[in-house]
Amino acid sequence: MDSNQTRNAEQIETKAHEVKVENRINIRRNDDYLEDFEQVAKRKKWNPSKYEKEFLPNMKLAGFGGKEDIILQNTADLHVHTTWSDGDDLEKVLLSAVDKGLDAIAITDHDEIGGALLARRIVHERRLPLAIIPGIEISSKHGHIGGLFLTQKIPAGMSAQETVKAIHELGGVAVAHHPFTPRFLEFIFQERWGVRELIHSVPFDAMECYNSVPGSGIRYNLKAIKASRTIRKRIAITGGSDAHQARFVGMGMTYFPGNEGVLSLYNGILNGLTQGAAAYWTATDKYFYYQNLFKEIMLKILGLK
Repeated sequence: MDSNQTRNAEQIETKAHEVKVENRINIRRNDDYLEDFEQVAKRKKWNPSKYEKEFLPNMKLAGFGGKEDIILQNTADLHVHTTWSDGDDLEKVLLSAVDKGLDAIAITDHDEIGGALLARRIVHERRLPLAIIPGIEISSKHGHIGGLFLTQKIPAGMSAQETVKAIHELGGVAVAHHPFTPRFLEFIFQERWGVRELIHSVPFDAMECYNSVPGSGIRYNLKAIKASRTIRKRIAITGGSDAHQARFVGMGMTYFPGNEGVLSLYNGILNGLTQGAAAYWTATDKYFYYQNLFKEIMLKILGLK
């Protein structure tokens, strides 16, 4: 297939996704949702907008006759990257999330929050049936830490303890991302990715026990699950795709109960009520995943990254 045919195929695929998105757009056009968001977006600490609190239960409760006391099980991918760091195009990420029927995703670019804030605005302006949790994957001195429900950046390079403290001071929640990352990857990239045993001494709100990776990566998730059971305080369990390609959004998920949209997710994490899961990887999925991973490894080895 030549370059023109490839480009045409990509345009057709993108258009097909856009049609699916349009068919799933929330039909409610409440003008005060955007006005409310503009007020919320000005605040220094995260607050849910009316749209983020209302549209999830309203859509889900339709099948229950609109009863407001129904406790729902909602789904979110809490670890997604975009081109604001080393991930995929933001538009493609949003289309993928909507196409897969996720209730929410957390944009967690490396040490950058701009993409997450932009995504949150896009969702409100277009009335997409999706909530955006603004976040960052912070490169602490002791490993990667997810800061969720944030509105501003947190400096990289601090200790895990200092990073979690900074997240909490901004009203966010702190997640230990892939705490038991394979050491050989850390050696290749010359960076510590997992906080490991610090999960016992640093006051994390949650552990990512389901970082969606194929093959041998599953054993590191199992290690995280076992470790979560030894922590004295109750800690939330989360799942995230860690997607650097839009096609993998939703391969790792967090389940949370409640009927107040992302506010239910926020409270669910703080009260240890969330659970995670990882999806099945097809042969095609594995091919694209390892193709991208090997590319990143070679770029690092050759000093091009």
